Amino acid sequence: MTHRIRRLALVSSFMAFACAKADAGAARVASAQPEPSDQHYGVYLSGVKVGWMRARLEVGKTVDFRINLTAKVAGMGQVSEVTLSETRSYDARSGALLGLSFSQTAATGSVQIEGKAQDGKLQLTVHAGETKEQVLPVRETLADAMALTRLATSAKVGATATARRFDPSLQKDLNVRYRVVAAEKKLMDGVDVQTVKIEAHYPDLGITETSWLDGKGLLLESQVGGFFVARLEPPDVAKRLDYHQDLLVSAVVRPPAPLATPAALDRLRITFAGFGDTAPPASGRQQVQRAGATHVITLTRDTPPQATLPIQVNAALREYVSATPFIQSESPAIRETARRVAGDAKDVFTATTKLAEFVYAHVRDEYVPAYSNALEALESGRGDCTEHSILFVALARALGIPARVAVGIAYWPPGEGFGWHAWAEVYAAGSWYAVDPTWNQPVADSTHVKLADGGPAEQARIVMLLGQLKIEKIE
Repeated sequence: MTHRIRRLALVSSFMAFACAKADAGAARVASAQPEPSDQHYGVYLSGVKVGWMRARLEVGKTVDFRINLTAKVAGMGQVSEVTLSETRSYDARSGALLGLSFSQTAATGSVQIEGKAQDGKLQLTVHAGETKEQVLPVRETLADAMALTRLATSAKVGATATARRFDPSLQKDLNVRYRVVAAEKKLMDGVDVQTVKIEAHYPDLGITETSWLDGKGLLLESQVGGFFVARLEPPDVAKRLDYHQDLLVSAVVRPPAPLATPAALDRLRITFAGFGDTAPPASGRQQVQRAGATHVITLTRDTPPQATLPIQVNAALREYVSATPFIQSESPAIRETARRVAGDAKDVFTATTKLAEFVYAHVRDEYVPAYSNALEALESGRGDCTEHSILFVALARALGIPARVAVGIAYWPPGEGFGWHAWAEVYAAGSWYAVDPTWNQPVADSTHVKLADGGPAEQARIVMLLGQLKIEKIE
């Protein structure tokens, strides 16, 4: 079983925390000129320590925030390491953003993003299997980076602030809304510490982060959802990783009883608790009903479409046949592979079946808790459900077939429950149908419960569901 969500959780939480830490380390008092700082944090997922983070602030003619994270996450019987880093530089006098960089390194390769800002524009260069450049508007300033610190030092319950932050991994501006929710004591290493509790809401991602800071603006602890915690620790303690728990197994959502033949099921009805006010998406294969505090989801296996190639793509579908920095469907290697694998296929279902079979055979299962891109998945031939899905989507788009990545949960027999998973969806004959290249299912079985689709920003909303979902009934 392979899991996109753990990867989203790790990266999304890192990005949210990086924003908070950039603020909180910026100053010990609410002043115009921030003070240098250097702090270490232990990183925990579902109560298990998986890594550590260092946050530095360097002050001179420029104000530079540097965040570095190293995590080792166990899954599929393997321990995979991922490193993430981000640097932001501001002009110390004007507060203007001068540039930024983001990098990620994992077993399947690396992603590097560099940006130079000038006159409200950001020249962005993305290295992910291949190099792409784009120019995007950017409004972020040093004042945005200092917003949380200013709010923490005021310590007035109910006080609010807003800020902007450009996320290089998503290539978009994010809005952040801060609110002081309490001034309270929190137990830290056996000592009651007076803290300011602040919630940061990211409406573009659907993520809420809760942070505890001291009265001088030093970040003590940060939490995202019910699973991610970053806690201030001495450097030697932060870097100590003594035990690896298989987080893929621990994240399984178990039904009251195991399913005997999940891959053969054409219909399934599941009652979930834990969605709160955010219902999962409904579609032809997934009917959703609210029943008090629960959601009842009825799932049916899609019927293979009757649609010939080529597909006529209208404006609404154009984004699903277009290349992105991480879905490089215009790459010569992707295009050549897609044409070779599809061969003389005349209809969509035959072509996507061949693509699914190819990806299933080509990509060797290996858990990788990091962002992926299709070109590296093709070249490395290894990865988890993300690599399978994103490569399949790129190959389909290279043939002019609308396709997208879907994320959610699906029944995983070894774990006797529903594990966090990613698969693909293909548009043909007026509707979308689910394809699971990780499990070699040309039409995905009815245990696939979709929670989100679209790009990483949309998928990141699922982060808040980690550790919250429970199955009350299955029939």
